[in-house]
Order: sequence, then structure tokens, then C-alpha cells
Amino acid sequence: MKEERELQISPAGEECRRAAKKAMDLLMQQDRTEKNIRDRLYRAGFSENASEYAIRYVTHFGYVNDLRYAQNYISFHQTERSRKELRCKLMERGVPPEIIAEAFQEYEEEAEYEALRRQLTKRLKGQRLSDMDIPAKNKIMAYLIRKGYSLAAVRAVIQEWADREMEAPLS
Repeated sequence: MKEERELQISPAGEECRRAAKKAMDLLMQQDRTEKNIRDRLYRAGFSENASEYAIRYVTHFGYVNDLRYAQNYISFHQTERSRKELRCKLMERGVPPEIIAEAFQEYEEEAEYEALRRQLTKRLKGQRLSDMDIPAKNKIMAYLIRKGYSLAAVRAVIQEWADREMEAPLS
């Protein structure tokens, strides 16, 4: 309620109106976090008062929602990146940790294994895992762990991959 009154009572001077328009223009291009809009308004030269007015304005109408942003980001990238990498990317974009945790409630563990399989496929570049020597396999494992996957998950997917290669005839 107080936020609604502040939005209506706020001195909607020319700078505040221009800041709100700029925020709306930014949101027309793509979904953004509150931090991203604040940063963009600051870089555009708007005062702190005008920027805060614009943030309240777009938030009031539901145009900015960090939870929605995080859920969409996770949904779109979950088959390409590890959970840890997704969390880091969202934090870089200014999404608060508690919102990230809430967004991950719908995250499926199988999606991380699928992302891990994709990374392994990409890393093998058409080679067979069974044809590689131990240092080459260890190098791939280290790469996947640096990408944010757990050692247990990496071992499980590599074992699954090796088992599948054993069942499939050489091509």
C-alpha cells in the first residue's frame, strides 16, 4: 500500500518520467533483473531518485520480477550448464540468493545429467572414451568438474558412457 502511494505521490518530474520510459524501453527488448535496469539507468545518467522511481514503476506493474527471470533463465539453460554455473550466472546478474534458491525448487536433477552428457559429447569430439588413455580421461573429468559438476555425477555419466560404448559395436 505504502509503495502504491509513494508511486502516485512521488514527484513525477520530467527526469522521473524519462527514467520510467527508459526502463520500459529496456524491458521491451528483453526480460531484465532489477539490478540490470538500475545499472542501465545509472549509466544513462539518471539520478538515484529518478532511477528508484522507475524501478518502483516497472515493479509495481509486474514488468520486473527477479523470480520469474531466474526461473526462465534456469529453464532455458538447465540442459547446457551445471546447477553451480547457473547459480553463479544468476548472482552475476544481481538476483538475490534467496530468490535463486526458490527458483531452483522446480529444477530437475535429470536436467543436470543431461547437461553433463552434452558437455561430454562436446568434449569427446567424436572420439570413443574407451580409446582414450587415462590422462586424457582425467583431463576431461577435470574439465567437467571445473564446469561445476560434482565428482559423483561426472563419474556416473562417464561410467554410463563407457558401458554404452561396450554394448555398441565399433563403427
